[in-house]
Amino acid sequence: MKSVHALNLIAAPIVAMSLTAPGVIAGEDSTAPLPPPASVEEESSASVLDALWDLPVLYSNKENPFLQKLSILGRYQGQYAVVDSDQGNFDDWENRRWRLGAGAQLFNRIDLKGYINIDDDFNPFYSSLEELHMTIKVVDALSLTVGKQKPEWGYEWTTSSSKILTMERGLLTNQLLPAKSSGIAAHGEVSGFSYYVGAFSGDLDDEFGNFDGGTFYVASVGYDFSETCGMDKMAWRLDYLYNDPEEGDTAAKKYDNSFATSLVLGQGDFTVVNELMYASGQSPDVYGLSIMPSYDITDKLQVVGRYQYAHGDDDGLRAQSRYERKVPSITDGGHGEDYHAFYLGLNYYIHGHGLKLMSGLEYATLDGGSDGGDYDGLSWVSGIRLNF
Repeated sequence: MKSVHALNLIAAPIVAMSLTAPGVIAGEDSTAPLPPPASVEEESSASVLDALWDLPVLYSNKENPFLQKLSILGRYQGQYAVVDSDQGNFDDWENRRWRLGAGAQLFNRIDLKGYINIDDDFNPFYSSLEELHMTIKVVDALSLTVGKQKPEWGYEWTTSSSKILTMERGLLTNQLLPAKSSGIAAHGEVSGFSYYVGAFSGDLDDEFGNFDGGTFYVASVGYDFSETCGMDKMAWRLDYLYNDPEEGDTAAKKYDNSFATSLVLGQGDFTVVNELMYASGQSPDVYGLSIMPSYDITDKLQVVGRYQYAHGDDDGLRAQSRYERKVPSITDGGHGEDYHAFYLGLNYYIHGHGLKLMSGLEYATLDGGSDGGDYDGLSWVSGIRLNF
């Protein structure tokens, strides 16, 4: 009954609005890097894949003034991880994400989208509600998104899991990111500037939440310099999160103020993403940086690097849950003060971000702070990413 209820939550508004009617259509993660373009030699294969990816589109007609598109949405991410560290070893396969949903575009200015998480064993089939929201284009420079959604804080977190270039997000991003939560956000672009402001429920559960907790707020501003500086890519953004929690709130991490600023630079086949983060209040202060260069070797093959540094006062950092914390003899719960990590990976795009193979090797160190127990380990993670 729980799964039927969640599926009805996703499908009901879509079906109802399409039957009763005789874009910013919200695009997912406009900040995400684009995959390399297909070569001429691969056009035949690409056309076959295009046809396969068109199958989940149940209806599409831009000329229809009421319903422009109705689609089934899906995402699967599976990966195998091996960790070799001074505190033990670990290896396992994980169904990282398994989601099913639906989406619709209506009246040339409304986008409905919803996903559920599927249980690994399909028993029960439904695990939880991942997101369910509606985006309305009010005017060209203003759109509103209402419902359970991803608060857009920080470049790496805002980029979809289907479009990130590394196997996992960085340590400090994972430590500071807000969870998908029910709320309302206003966003848009004006003369090269982009903005985003939102208010979200601080309590969290498998559905929409109970709306009886505190609130957290997110604000972002950015500017695209590419046209004025002569580069293919040059974009800056600044993000701020203020958390006003009540006891038991878990949607936002236990910091009062969290800041992130990023600069994306790109020319030709080379791109580098730089991000700085800082958070304070409730928990010990943390700060750090991430530098992620990438280069398109061919139309299909891409090499990606990343360096991370993070510092947390009073053992304010914790080793990555995927997969550094999985080693059997991790001490002090994986807490420490200074973290360094070096990542090198390859991505092979079979059908853009819709279907790709990824593999990455990361060396990380985390000192144990005042409690000792330093971590030093090498992680190798490879997997598949499927998105439609």
